[in-house]
Amino acid sequence: MKKILRRYEFSEQLAEILGESRRDIRYRVTLMVSGGLVRPGPRGPGSPPVTPGYASDLLIGTMAAPQQAHTIEAVRCYRALQPTRLIRRIDGPEVVIGSSTNLREVADIPKAPFFSAHQCFGDILSWLLGQAAGEDARKNLTRELFGLWVSRGYPVAGIQLALWSGNRRSLVTQLFEPAEGAQPPSWLDPDRDRVIHSGLIYRVFLPVRKLIDIGSLINLPKERRKPMRNINLSLSHLINLVKNSRLRPKWEKLLSTYSSAQGWTNKIDSFDNRLFEVTSFGSNPGELRMFTYVPNNLPDSAPLVVLLHGGTQSAASYDQGSGWSRLADRYGFALLLPQQSERNNPLKCFNWFNPEDMVRDSGEALSIKQMVDRMVAEHNIDRQNIYVTGVSSGGAMTTIMLAAYPDIFAGGAIIAGLPYRAANDLQEGFACMFQGPNRSGQEWGNLVRSASSYQGQWPKVSIWHGDADGTVKPVNATEIVKQWANIHGLDETASIQVNVDGYLRQVWQNPDGEDLIECYTIAGMGHGVPVNPGNQEDQYGTAAPFFIDVGISSTYHIAKFWGLPEKQPADWEYHPRYSTSGNDAAKETYGDFRHGIGMKSTINKPLTAAEFFKNISGIMPDHGVSKKPGVGVDVSKIITSSLEAAGVLKSQHTSPLGSDRNMGAASGGVDVASIIAKALESAGIMTASKEKSSDAGTDNGTATVSEIKRIEHQPNASDVYDDSVTATASDWEGAGWQLLTDMGPSGSDNPMLFGCVSSGENDVVGDQVRSVSRQLSLGRMPVLNYARKLELGAAANEYTTARFSVLVNGVIVDQVFAAGMDHTEQEWMKIRDIDLSSFAGQTVTLTFELAANANLYHKVSAKAWLDCINIKETAAAEAV
Repeated sequence: MKKILRRYEFSEQLAEILGESRRDIRYRVTLMVSGGLVRPGPRGPGSPPVTPGYASDLLIGTMAAPQQAHTIEAVRCYRALQPTRLIRRIDGPEVVIGSSTNLREVADIPKAPFFSAHQCFGDILSWLLGQAAGEDARKNLTRELFGLWVSRGYPVAGIQLALWSGNRRSLVTQLFEPAEGAQPPSWLDPDRDRVIHSGLIYRVFLPVRKLIDIGSLINLPKERRKPMRNINLSLSHLINLVKNSRLRPKWEKLLSTYSSAQGWTNKIDSFDNRLFEVTSFGSNPGELRMFTYVPNNLPDSAPLVVLLHGGTQSAASYDQGSGWSRLADRYGFALLLPQQSERNNPLKCFNWFNPEDMVRDSGEALSIKQMVDRMVAEHNIDRQNIYVTGVSSGGAMTTIMLAAYPDIFAGGAIIAGLPYRAANDLQEGFACMFQGPNRSGQEWGNLVRSASSYQGQWPKVSIWHGDADGTVKPVNATEIVKQWANIHGLDETASIQVNVDGYLRQVWQNPDGEDLIECYTIAGMGHGVPVNPGNQEDQYGTAAPFFIDVGISSTYHIAKFWGLPEKQPADWEYHPRYSTSGNDAAKETYGDFRHGIGMKSTINKPLTAAEFFKNISGIMPDHGVSKKPGVGVDVSKIITSSLEAAGVLKSQHTSPLGSDRNMGAASGGVDVASIIAKALESAGIMTASKEKSSDAGTDNGTATVSEIKRIEHQPNASDVYDDSVTATASDWEGAGWQLLTDMGPSGSDNPMLFGCVSSGENDVVGDQVRSVSRQLSLGRMPVLNYARKLELGAAANEYTTARFSVLVNGVIVDQVFAAGMDHTEQEWMKIRDIDLSSFAGQTVTLTFELAANANLYHKVSAKAWLDCINIKETAAAEAV
């Protein structure tokens, strides 16, 4: 149902946004209704249904018509304008990174995806307002669009886009002009003797923020909203589906576990991650989001792996838990991570049970295929080496992709998933999850063969399942084996049974001895992805809800089954960005960045035993401490062993979560908290931290700059290299900056600097600056390295600015400057080898500075996250 406002309410709100007269715009609405441009509403001519088309026409009429009487003609003339050419304003708003570079010619810039030959200005304006009506699209609209303008009096319009060009992002304007042979408007026709006052002819500009404000007044038609994609999936409905069923206890337990897991996912998503979102990849009938991870210098014809997350997870949290991006860095392949939205499914599960989403060229399956096509075209992916894997609902969706698109995927891996077409609705889906399906191999195989007309070589399949899985019954793994053994024409009895890292691996081979199917049964494991945190070549992942540390990495063994290590380019060098497997792996990931000047894992948030048990309950499933393999690290066993070794306990029968009264220093005078901390450090859960000063303030996971001054950097002996600078003082001094110790960029407890500044709010305008500094003694050939993420919001108007600067003794050595535009770095940027040789041998002041400058009361802001700060000597210095 379209939104029906009271008479003239929309026009009055539009007048408020544009700063125009309410009476003027009301009269234009009346003219449009009487002239037949728009139908009157139920309350009269002043209350038409608020659609993108109506909003577009009224906006054009208000901006373009030099006089009220020209409103109808202006709407008809301007909305028919055709896209013609691209122009660049070299003196306009821009983003400059580092030193200024020459801009590319306009001809080198690709045409914006929504500008095509058949779309006129009215169509595109209506489309933009429709995008602005949806909350999910507004952020992308702000990033990619600067604004639009019309030339009042003469029919020319422009849409201004923010596009990258080399090392600079600047404005490119798509012009719209009358089509060839089109009649000029009456006020420009000399034969009609119409004379318009020259003061009425000027350019009217509408910034993107006002466009979004107008779009927020619009309700999309019902067929475009699709709040749940035509399947009734409210949380209350999900519960009622099993209300009177014996499956209800299992379902309620699953919801409880999901609730715990959601907290971890939210924590990961709240921090910037390494993924990049792509917003245009096709018709997207499944209404999914597209995230990607592409290693630096990805070679041509590289493989692609598609990762499908499970319930309550996101693209970022699935990558964080599984460690796939670290493996992609090691072997040189790209990642595609589709993400479900709560609008489609309240638990963010892929809708594997919905008939619309499980068939070729429809629903979510087609959306994922369109994402694959975009990756192939943009990154020159090898079409013979595309793979897909997922867990839980993502595992079930993996079987759908393998069945519906066997011509695209060379292999798949199904973790805690279900066979293809195991269910045809939600209720059947519950039964298959909690009880398990049972069909013959031939029946299962026929379902796959009916999904496409494919006659070629079928994908090879890896299957992983815990035999203690209470969410998706382990019999599903058996049924998946039956399905794909039938597809490959193999016997259901495995060809080989071996033990890998203590777990059963069964293999089905063809007559040539090629492994086509493998199935891992993880004894004692619950529902989730098997991981093995660490920094060795076969160790990947992070222990977390639904990512279970059982001493074997499914990520590594799946890649090995597909042959990805062998497909690594001969000249590929392992240059990881950020680790997903804990502190030790994080040090390895940062490489030479790890020899820092104080902002590294040697500074950590101190925890008492009570705080540790309180905090870990929000991260680990089943309330944190358990002896079950489904948790990952057996924290209870580690603590009990350490207490017994210290002579504090003979035995311990109560859960540490129940009380920590027997664990304090009062227990025989032993500092139990320190013992626990050392035990957790040895288990790789925590790293050593210095005792916090008694006046450091409340321990809330962050430290202000005044608190930073009390934390001394004491590097381990193994961290000291001849070419690393030893800081003469470890104090960071300044305002507006914090030391975040709750979670580093790699998901571990590594601290990082965070700073922010704003202008244009709370009666504060003009240049606002926040900086943090420290002193350093430099060697003979010093260079600066650091990692950063920035959010610069300076799109209030063409004259507002935001910047981030790195200074040495007040001299700028690196900078990002945004004028009249927003700039967000989607992934961590590693800045390497900034030459500081002009300061060699000196004691200098290193400063990180943020500035925001607003010329009106509209917020302009700058935010920065910094890590891996390092100054080292170059090879040239070593040779001296």
